[in-house]
Amino acid sequence: MPTINSPVLSDSFNLNKHSVPRQSRSKIEIVPRKVTFDFSDFDGPIYYDNNSCISAMWVALSASFPAGEAEFIKSVMIFESEINDPKLKAEVRDFAQQEAHHSLQHRRVNKMFDSLGYQTERLNLFFKDELKKREHTWSPEKRLARTVCAEHVTAVMANHALSHPEHMAHFPESFRNLFLWHAIEEIEHKSVAFDVYQECVGDIKLLHKEYKTFTRFEFPYSTWMSSRYLLKKLDHKVTWKERKGLWDNLYGKGGMISDMKGLYKQFLNKGFHPWDHDDSALVEQWKERLAPYFAGN
Repeated sequence: MPTINSPVLSDSFNLNKHSVPRQSRSKIEIVPRKVTFDFSDFDGPIYYDNNSCISAMWVALSASFPAGEAEFIKSVMIFESEINDPKLKAEVRDFAQQEAHHSLQHRRVNKMFDSLGYQTERLNLFFKDELKKREHTWSPEKRLARTVCAEHVTAVMANHALSHPEHMAHFPESFRNLFLWHAIEEIEHKSVAFDVYQECVGDIKLLHKEYKTFTRFEFPYSTWMSSRYLLKKLDHKVTWKERKGLWDNLYGKGGMISDMKGLYKQFLNKGFHPWDHDDSALVEQWKERLAPYFAGN
């Protein structure tokens, strides 16, 4: 089984969190939406271009979302009473509603994956147990810092999904639209956790330590081990051709990681804010294209 533990880092603060007034810097409205997707268009577990490695990687990501999104909500809501900006308070509530519905939709598709032979529920229970331990061993400040880091990573992935939809061309339509809708909302609320951290914690040194740990160790290792676990339970023997296909998909010319590297690194820039990269026009474009899937449209 994968592990998502990391060394306990110092929770000491390096500045007065109230020394500079903080408030929401969101550039677009955060809209909690209800969506409907029919996942009956999968014809088997190896759905991505006959490549089990890439197929399992996306299943592993989906499997991590229910527990992960719940932790994101909890870690932000801990600080709700300390938020003074009314706009940010309202955005926290909208953020929580969006994340809760993401969990619901991924639980639905994960059940479908399990019917195809994957064991996402086992992974979900593992992640829930690991994150529960953090509630007792990590400070609220560290939990929020880790959420800020994960939110930046998902926002960068969301930007890539909307900018390069060709990377999901091999998805069944329902799964592709699920991730595109998820991407829209991840960008809409991409600065909420960051702005809460700035107002209520403000320790940039801790934030940068957590970001390096999460992006260099926890996230890639957890995704890799989860994918291996799912393929083992699927009883599928991976070929070298599939491994090379995964490597090219991630690190080759035009690969996902290759394309996202620049935005990932921006997080460590002095004075960084998630909306330094304005992708609001991209969101508006995809909101129009996916409107038929939104409840009430």
